[in-house]
Amino acid sequence: MIKLTSDTFARPADLSDRTDPAVLYARSYLLIRTVVGLLGIALPFVLVGVDALFLQGSVVLRDSLSAYYFTGARDLFVGALCIIGCLLMTYLAAQPHTLDFWLSLVAGTALLAVALFPTRRPSVDPGPLTPLQRALGEDAVAAVHFVGAGVFILGLAALCFVFAHRDAKYGAGAARVRLHRTCGVLIVAAVGWALLGFWLPLDLGWVTSLYLAEVVSTWSFGLSWLVKGYDLRAVLRLGARRP
Repeated sequence: MIKLTSDTFARPADLSDRTDPAVLYARSYLLIRTVVGLLGIALPFVLVGVDALFLQGSVVLRDSLSAYYFTGARDLFVGALCIIGCLLMTYLAAQPHTLDFWLSLVAGTALLAVALFPTRRPSVDPGPLTPLQRALGEDAVAAVHFVGAGVFILGLAALCFVFAHRDAKYGAGAARVRLHRTCGVLIVAAVGWALLGFWLPLDLGWVTSLYLAEVVSTWSFGLSWLVKGYDLRAVLRLGARRP
């Protein structure tokens, strides 16, 4: 039985040497962290912006990020989730003994389910059922969507705590440790807020509790991953100064 660990391989101190396979591997997973972080932070903004292009009146927020599946931003929503999901599934694929790999693999697989199995149609102007909803039933498809979303979000929260543990173990700095832990706590709290919102009136004006929880979770995991890929900036600066 393979024993999982929170440690990854020892990263080379100098990441500017592109002839070293270890450097190339480190640069690849730093790039994945950076791209995933940027996509997570940008996604809510982009969905609202693209949706606004197809609206005749003022810009409105949907009930959830998943509801953008039924707007003009559908292709972008599904595409972005599939990109993030595939990146998560391949993250640290060469180190299957790590918690990072298995947590990101599970989270990425769950996110693909979120992208491919839509939530329920909006009550106002619902539109036709998708072929998958007609085949399996709208409620069954929505159930897969919600389970996938829960597994994805909790998997990312667990990764935030793994990041914090490893940074604390190897002295990455108290500020970075606190940031990752805070992101993990915010994600867990957001899940709790969303669940409470099904029974209590927690909407903030026209911002639903579910939408707020999803945005907080998305930004938290995006920030955590972006910080974990921060060393890539130094690599790019070194590369720019090389003759």
